[in-house]
Amino acid sequence: MTAALAVANAAVFAVDTVTGERWLKALSVLLAGLACLLAGWMCARLPERGVRRVFWRLYAAAQFLYALAWWLRLDYYRIDVPALPAVSRTLKVAAVIVMVGAILLLPMRRMSRSEVVTLTLDMSTVLAAGALFAWHLVVEPVRAGSTSLAEAGPTVGHLVGGVLGIGLVMKVVFGRRGDLAPGALRMIGLTALVGGPGMAVSTLFDRWPGLEPNLVVGGFAALLVAAAVRYQAVGPAGTADQRRMYTLYPYTAIAAVGALLMQTVVTRAADAPVITAGALVLATVVVARQLLTLRENDRLGERFRLLVQNSTDVVMIAEADGAVRYVSPSVGRVLGREPDELLGRGILGLAHPDDLPAVRTAFLSILEAPGASVTMHARYQHADGSWRWLETTGANFLHEPSLGGIVTNNRDITETRTIQDRLSHDATHDALTGLANRVLFAERIARSTAGPPDHRFSVVLIDLDDFKTVNDTLGHHVGDDLLVAVAERMVASVRPVDTVARLGGDEFAVLFEDLGGDHVDRALRRIAEALLIPVEADGQLLSVRASFGVAEGRAGDDPADLMRHADIAMYEAKARGEGGHQRYVTGMESRAAERSRRHAELRRAVAEDQFVLHYQPVVTLPEGSMAGAEALVRWQHPDRGLLGPGEFIEAAEETGLIVPLGRWVLREAVRQAAAWRTELGEAAPRTVSVNASPRQLQDPDFAAEVAGALAEAGLPAAGLTVEITESTAVGGGATQTNLAAVREMGVRVALDDFGTGASTLSLLVDCPVDQIKLDRSFVPEPGRDAIARAVLQLAQAMDVEAVAEGVETPEQAARLTEMGYRRAQGYHFARPMPADRLSVLEPMIPGRRAGP
Repeated sequence: MTAALAVANAAVFAVDTVTGERWLKALSVLLAGLACLLAGWMCARLPERGVRRVFWRLYAAAQFLYALAWWLRLDYYRIDVPALPAVSRTLKVAAVIVMVGAILLLPMRRMSRSEVVTLTLDMSTVLAAGALFAWHLVVEPVRAGSTSLAEAGPTVGHLVGGVLGIGLVMKVVFGRRGDLAPGALRMIGLTALVGGPGMAVSTLFDRWPGLEPNLVVGGFAALLVAAAVRYQAVGPAGTADQRRMYTLYPYTAIAAVGALLMQTVVTRAADAPVITAGALVLATVVVARQLLTLRENDRLGERFRLLVQNSTDVVMIAEADGAVRYVSPSVGRVLGREPDELLGRGILGLAHPDDLPAVRTAFLSILEAPGASVTMHARYQHADGSWRWLETTGANFLHEPSLGGIVTNNRDITETRTIQDRLSHDATHDALTGLANRVLFAERIARSTAGPPDHRFSVVLIDLDDFKTVNDTLGHHVGDDLLVAVAERMVASVRPVDTVARLGGDEFAVLFEDLGGDHVDRALRRIAEALLIPVEADGQLLSVRASFGVAEGRAGDDPADLMRHADIAMYEAKARGEGGHQRYVTGMESRAAERSRRHAELRRAVAEDQFVLHYQPVVTLPEGSMAGAEALVRWQHPDRGLLGPGEFIEAAEETGLIVPLGRWVLREAVRQAAAWRTELGEAAPRTVSVNASPRQLQDPDFAAEVAGALAEAGLPAAGLTVEITESTAVGGGATQTNLAAVREMGVRVALDDFGTGASTLSLLVDCPVDQIKLDRSFVPEPGRDAIARAVLQLAQAMDVEAVAEGVETPEQAARLTEMGYRRAQGYHFARPMPADRLSVLEPMIPGRRAGP
């Protein structure tokens, strides 16, 4: 739309210039006004806020006022209204004021002291040039009597407008980066130039009576405003560098004054001495400004030189063929070489042979396009023959005349890589023996099972017999020395391609690649014989006997099954009581069979919902009213009857069934808590507690499951308490993330069995909880209540609720009340019971046992 208006206005203006038709002038004014209205409409649609929105609206309003002033020049229509010219001039003045206010709203970007001085000199040059033109065009004619002050008024206005326009342009240029789109900045600058200096030179149009200066200048200015708004509406703010734009202004002013000086000298004008003196002053200012710029450039160059020469990084500039053209002195500190030693050489020649292909590929990728960059790590040879790791960041500046090369920044990361390699090694190797650990051993087995179809290998688990006796009788330091010796002898007894690992404690493992049958048997006999040779540890001669379990594997086997088979075989060998090795065969699962059967029963129980929840009240002290209830899971076994958690929780943890089981417990307990609130109202338990296992809290979806259960049942988050153990609380990763998420949604978190695990003050700080539950083993007995008292004081200091578990006697309840406990739980008050019995439970008064 803006482009269409611009083309139409240009066409009408051209025809008007040739024909002089008044109605074409009116049409041109109409088009310019429509452009201003378009700008205002677009301003109203801009998504800007604050100062920028005010700026755009004022800016469009100024142009609209100027267009309205043209419309009031009704001499186009041969209508003579004496007051209208005055109104028109008033609107023009108002437009200028609004324009100045709009541009002054733009905040200035932060400038250095040298930039401020440069800007001051530039503006002084422009203002001085304007003053000289004002002298020549206004003051001198009035002083000489060739024109009156009234006749000089329009010229004065045009000069003031010109100087003001240039000042506004400079203000726009120095506006804060990011406030306006680059295209909008350019259009605003052109608008100020057209409306300011354009009007100043519009007196030249007087020799062509058919031309209207206001029409020529104002029409283009209005269209430029519309274009500026359009740029702002469709383009993001930018950070285009506009330094070249504003540095032209003082030179333009000097050129204009130079032309004025030549005109006054040629015509021998009376004010030629004044113009000459002014020109000399301007020249002096410009020279001073140029000297300041040169000085600043020298300072920047020196600063850059010092930074490069004293940087710990090595800066290089190379040709397209890799020949080094410049290298910073820091190469001496990094590679022990003098800069002159590398000039003209190819830097690729210093790369480690193993890294050379990667370095060459990276260099070629930089050459692909101007500005291309790459970052890589590689080793380069030091002057002493050692190898240093460098992180190299290279960029293609062959297209830049000031550089014309490949620029690389090289940082020495040898120590960092050494630490990373050490950490990586520590993560996959045993700290005591240096052998592979469980993680690396599992990776090696997985790699073997993913090998070619005919790949064969053997997994061996090794357990040292009676090693615990060594630790208990001689000390752990002797045991550690023995483990180190055992590791060395195992490594010496196998091939380099085989993997020896320490899985933990006195348990070792060996992965024999492409080996099985009798060959493995002979290797294990060698290890057993080597271990029987006495080892001297802290003055003690010790020999070791070991039990070996062997599982033969092939590509495609399940690594976990192989480890399980080797474990079964090892325990079979250990059960014989004489060491040696045993190979896994089908049917060796006598001990594991019962466990597998129990796991299968447990899976069926989860699938068939054979579990029920019982609830044990948490009461207030001393009144004994019910404050909450803890949900406790029971297994309603079809053959064995009701089973407590000791019968199945460990198996659920081993199999991972604890996660779906815990999910069911959570949803059922939340549903029951919501039902109690509907049924009992104020008498309902304030909160229901649910135990969360470590495996559950490691599940990334745990917090979402809690939120879903609460939403499905309609229970407020404060009505649920999640109980965790101390060992769970010290876990990181997903555990801490889930705990933080449930607490943020309003769910309470309780620390169960407090005092039996990793209880520390930092635990309560790092893992904030709402409640701590004193373990039943610390419930006070006559003469031993220090721990219960200390836990209560700690809870009060940390501003958390304390609950005493395992209260079984009236004396314990009374003693806890005296100490200050306000919540308790135990058989003295009530045993765990089904939900329907808890609904009719009477207050549990301390001093009597409630419930059977």
